[in-house]
Amino acid sequence: MKNIFFCLIISLVFLGCSSPAFTSYLSTSNPIFITENIKGKSFSISSQNFSENFENNLSSALIQNGYKKATKNPDIAIKITLNYLRQNSDIKNNNFMEFGFGSGFSGGYENEYFYDAQASLFIALKDSKNYQTNLNLQSQKSSFEHSQTQAIDSFELKIISKIIEILNGF
Repeated sequence: MKNIFFCLIISLVFLGCSSPAFTSYLSTSNPIFITENIKGKSFSISSQNFSENFENNLSSALIQNGYKKATKNPDIAIKITLNYLRQNSDIKNNNFMEFGFGSGFSGGYENEYFYDAQASLFIALKDSKNYQTNLNLQSQKSSFEHSQTQAIDSFELKIISKIIEILNGF
């Protein structure tokens, strides 16, 4: 019984020490709806200012969704550039009423941190239309300062999911 109680206390201590989850949101400047039937499923990717593995990760995701990498003359040409990624901070007023000994108003300010980014996406379909939009990303505000690597990883996953969503017609 003592061992169970001790393990429970230790696990609660470790839970309290973990950092909060990194949550991010993506929006587009213009909606993209590909209504025509894409004749082939071959693709090429050109990216700028992303991590080293971005193109490989996007290629893998596309292949898992039934697309194939083109050797030449792709049916779908994807061009994407990360315009910026920046860390921001905001000040949150956390005035609240205290009760009990020393009651009264407690005034204070707390820093909140978040990342935002923008990527330009261009999709050209062979013998058809071209589509373009900006992908605007923002992380949830947090009093915990997340690393830039966490932001990049999260944003790149959101971008890959959005490209798959666009090509698969939602």
